[in-house]
Amino acid sequence: MSASRPTYSHDQIASYLDRLQLPPHLHQYDVANLDPPAALAYLAMLQKHHLAWIPFENLSLHYSAHHRLCLHPDHLFRKIIADANGRGGYCMENNTLFGTLLRSLGFTLYPTAGRVLEGASWNSLGHMVNLVTIGNTTYLVDVGFGADGPVRPMPLDRSAAIHPHIRPGSARLDWRNLSENTDPAQRAWVYECRRNDDSDWEPVKYAFTGFEFLPQDFAALSQHLSTSPRTFFTRTIVVERKILDDQSEVVGRMTLSGSKMKWRIHGQLTREIVFASEEERVDALDRYWGITLGAVEREGIRGLVSEIR
Repeated sequence: MSASRPTYSHDQIASYLDRLQLPPHLHQYDVANLDPPAALAYLAMLQKHHLAWIPFENLSLHYSAHHRLCLHPDHLFRKIIADANGRGGYCMENNTLFGTLLRSLGFTLYPTAGRVLEGASWNSLGHMVNLVTIGNTTYLVDVGFGADGPVRPMPLDRSAAIHPHIRPGSARLDWRNLSENTDPAQRAWVYECRRNDDSDWEPVKYAFTGFEFLPQDFAALSQHLSTSPRTFFTRTIVVERKILDDQSEVVGRMTLSGSKMKWRIHGQLTREIVFASEEERVDALDRYWGITLGAVEREGIRGLVSEIR
């Protein structure tokens, strides 16, 4: 007998879909009546709208009194959906939230963990993705990587098929051995991107094997990522979301990283702001992201390495 996982109610789903800026006629509450192509199309729409309207961000590790994260689906719903304050989360928050939505809609899925390449070395397991099965095909679905992360469901296809990304870029999943494996027979799914059809594939973004991870596994991984002074998330503030055009296609992204905020459309830098103070960054979070930080949250960053002094 398989273990049950939390799901969201009809009203919670409606609020979630409203947050994704989907009009009522596009609200689905049970995908069981959809054939595989229609279910895949709906999944793809949910993914890109999530990427566009719910940011990848780690603000709670910097602007808070507690500097901690909670991965329980009910807490994530309150923080990201119900509070209506423009908030999102980092990989394990966003993908837990999105995975709970998909499960509530009747999709078949499970989460797995991946390792991210930093420089020339593989980090310990520190990323989360969902693997969704529709018909006879399983897809990588990720709304929690930010930057060059996937923008559509990608089938686990060992032919290393190339898929569109933000134009003129593309992405692929390659089933191959990792450089640090001691067993040459080992394989993993490797996600990578390139800027355009003429450029080389960039250094690997992340890799995963497809083994199902449980909530307690992610709780342990998240504890390390959110508390160790050596991780990217505790050293640097990052907020990122995708930009959609009039046809709801992903055409770019806006990113706040440290003391800079940038807009990129089709890979080209179109605007940049440099913050000279904490007040300027906090104002930008309110003005451009709809994220209003209270006095306690603003005070929480004082003395941290991520504070703009």
